[in-house]
Amino acid sequence: MEIPKDVWQAMQHGDWYLGNASELQLLRQHTSQLCWFINQPNHNEQARKEALQQLLPNVVNVEIGAHFACDFGINIFCNGPLLVKHNVVILDHNKVNMGSHVVIEEGVVIATVTHPLEEQKRKAGWQQAHAIHIGNHVTLGAHCSVLPGASIPDNTTVPAGTVVTKSMYA
Repeated sequence: MEIPKDVWQAMQHGDWYLGNASELQLLRQHTSQLCWFINQPNHNEQARKEALQQLLPNVVNVEIGAHFACDFGINIFCNGPLLVKHNVVILDHNKVNMGSHVVIEEGVVIATVTHPLEEQKRKAGWQQAHAIHIGNHVTLGAHCSVLPGASIPDNTTVPAGTVVTKSMYA
């Protein structure tokens, strides 16, 4: 599925874009099918690895628990190893750059996307995305939320339940 260059560039540059564009919806649907497949128990491990590689082509040496979800997958980057526990959601409308030896505990949400405060723009489907950077040897405690534009430096353990904004830990 080819995304129009202008929509993709707007997402990657932090500009406002229509998140309900048909091309984005189709790509998210395809990604959702891959997530569904890797979350199924009792299937061929080689087929799961191939699906993970297709879902996360820019991630090296990953182990993912049950109930993983992301929007696109292609915007998630990690040098590995990466350990992702159960019930993790990554809304990767912009890049999520992770160093090596990253652990994401259960129930974590990493969201690069935000929505306008104005009701009419929100109803129309406008969105904006900002990249997230997670350094080397970082652990995100259970049920953390990492918000658009956040940067977490190397050797950081983020306590369980923390909301990481762009100004925290920087």
